[in-house]
Amino acid sequence: MVATPWRSRLSASASTRVGRLLWRLGAFATGWILVQGIAESTLQPAFAALSRALGEPVPLYPVAMLAGAVGGIAAALQLAFVAPWSLVGLTTRDWAPARLATGALLGTAAVLLTAGMLWAVGALRFEGAATSDGLTPAGSWGMAALRLFLVLAPAALWEELAFRGLLQGALDEATNQRVVARALSSIAFGLVHLDNPGAGVRTTGIVMLAGWCLALVREQRGLPAAFSAHLAWNWIMAAVLHVPVSGLPFSTPGYRALPSGPAWLSGGAWGPEGSLIAALVLAGAAWYWRRPVTRAERIGAPSTSPLTSS
Repeated sequence: MVATPWRSRLSASASTRVGRLLWRLGAFATGWILVQGIAESTLQPAFAALSRALGEPVPLYPVAMLAGAVGGIAAALQLAFVAPWSLVGLTTRDWAPARLATGALLGTAAVLLTAGMLWAVGALRFEGAATSDGLTPAGSWGMAALRLFLVLAPAALWEELAFRGLLQGALDEATNQRVVARALSSIAFGLVHLDNPGAGVRTTGIVMLAGWCLALVREQRGLPAAFSAHLAWNWIMAAVLHVPVSGLPFSTPGYRALPSGPAWLSGGAWGPEGSLIAALVLAGAAWYWRRPVTRAERIGAPSTSPLTSS
């Protein structure tokens, strides 16, 4: 049997491309469930020991979800119509330090601009807070920041692999329309956050807008840049500003930031990213990153693994 060349399959009929999309999504879900289950059962003892050593729970969930996402993508690319890892935005050039730094700077600038504007209009204020994690005042912030990084990094990576990686890439392949792929993956990204505490129409819409911005970064700088932007946004909120991340509160040793005024302006219990100002900052970022991207830039040349150059 002769395999169909990757480039020729990009021009397949609409029905063939839709069928391939369904197979990819099915293989992705199956691989995810199997690998996540294996990861949870095998890693549980190690995380239990780590929790005992640190004196507080260390969540296994983000790491297990990340393992599941990687396993699901591998199944979708290698079992359901073989495709290169560049389909999900993962090639050697995408992991270049400059691209990762660009993403991190974008995420940091966006969240600090949002917080600064909230503070300037009186919608965000800071106050002292006793350490809530049992650490000494001198070492509390650094340890809390490290723990938050270890939790937020795998969480941001599995979300990017799932939504900006597999889903956006498979939709792009199936529809041949980058705007459709960007929109549908962003909608799915917003809907999956509906289970978070305090989620509503406003917050879901802003998460979808954030997904759109991350999709643009993924198209132009690769998925790792979208990951570093996502991580920087979340980590700055949790570790530096001490505010909730998508409605999820974290420990706030030493100080904390509190919303002030109506939730639509301050973000309320959801955090600054649920505010109108965050929506304006993200809309500005989307406008700035609106440069058209060619299909060759989005898909890239074939590669068989994320460690193979495109």
